[in-house]
Amino acid sequence: MLNGKVYIVTSPDLVNAVNRNSKNIAFNPFIAILGKRITDHDEDTSQIVQHNLNGENGPGYVMDVHDRTVASLAPGQDLQQTTKAMLSHISNYFNTLTTGVEINLFEWTRYTVTMCSTRALYGTENPFNRNSRFVESFCHTYANASFRDFDHALNLLIADVLPRLFVPKGYRARMELGAAFEQYFENFVPAQSAAMIRGRHSANTRYGITPLNQGRLEVGSLLGVLANTIPSIFYTLVHIYSDQGLTSDIRDELEASGFVGTPEDIRQNPNLLAMPETCPLLYSTWQEVLRVHALGAGSRYILQDVTLEDTFLLRKGMVVQMPTAVMHSDVAAWGEDVNEFQPRRFLKQNSTSKGGFKQKLTAYRPFGGGASMCPGRHFVTLETMALAACMLSRFDLIPVNGQWNIPRQKQESLATNVFPPEKDIRVRIVTRQGLGTSKR
Repeated sequence: MLNGKVYIVTSPDLVNAVNRNSKNIAFNPFIAILGKRITDHDEDTSQIVQHNLNGENGPGYVMDVHDRTVASLAPGQDLQQTTKAMLSHISNYFNTLTTGVEINLFEWTRYTVTMCSTRALYGTENPFNRNSRFVESFCHTYANASFRDFDHALNLLIADVLPRLFVPKGYRARMELGAAFEQYFENFVPAQSAAMIRGRHSANTRYGITPLNQGRLEVGSLLGVLANTIPSIFYTLVHIYSDQGLTSDIRDELEASGFVGTPEDIRQNPNLLAMPETCPLLYSTWQEVLRVHALGAGSRYILQDVTLEDTFLLRKGMVVQMPTAVMHSDVAAWGEDVNEFQPRRFLKQNSTSKGGFKQKLTAYRPFGGGASMCPGRHFVTLETMALAACMLSRFDLIPVNGQWNIPRQKQESLATNVFPPEKDIRVRIVTRQGLGTSKR
């Protein structure tokens, strides 16, 4: 599967054609092959994962888990509860930010998002909250050492060539995290976890997956929870704070929509689920962050010969790659300013410009597309917007070196889409006077 011909698809129209052929050009085979290399679950679990992988004979494990995840993270009560749970934990980390404190912004973001997201999803008994070995302290910032080692080593783990020898830190981190989540599921308390985790645990139990392998599978799921989310939130904060005019305009928008004050104030806003609609500039900025910084590629496996648009024959057994960065930098789709960061690019009033809003969206794929579109996209959007609102409401961030520079990204994993920065940014915290005021 990984040694054959690769078809590179960059045309939005052809990408849509690939999406329409999800039965013949599928993502799930990658879950079966690469998933085992990532998580090291046993052969019995592999058989469960591969059974009815694409719904050949009714639902199977992968489709069941996917459908449960989509339902739990779609706009609705479950998503609102999970987002509120995340916000309820943020105050603990904001309380340490006072005027004069300096932090490494990416490291602080990584620790805060890791802790708040995992508590929201798994409850306070989750491995990150219980086991201090998973948390590494550095001055006023923190990093999850085990997950970081696992994430950094992911490409070599996927290669699966003597990982214990050639990537010992990543191998050990994977085993430690898997064992910790095994213990978590052995003592699972449904009422303390989010709907997504309850659904996955229910499916695991139904299909006979042991706690040991549930723990290993959950390590792979962490990639979806954390690996793309953390750098996305970091770059959102950097782009906003590096533009004083944008910072002021978004603060005005947040004040007008009532998303100001403490994290608890924002948590209690009745329009939390509607934040993308009530805060369009912040939402457009977030979308532009993903357009600029989502650099991965979507992959599909061809199950049957298929012809796209009556022209391009794709052979069974080969792989389709759809590089996000190519489509996100297409002048025909985005215009001559494609290489510029334009936070208002996705505002609805810009939809009448040449090319059109809807046409641009066909070339916009930070969450993939078709049947395999990321089911967590609504949660990460609300998580990012809510955390940005909390930060903008309470603090100014001043770069210690005197100026903002958007750091380049470094590719660390084939399984992630938004890569982390090559360098961190050290910033000084300044507490704003008068919560909810957009002008100081």
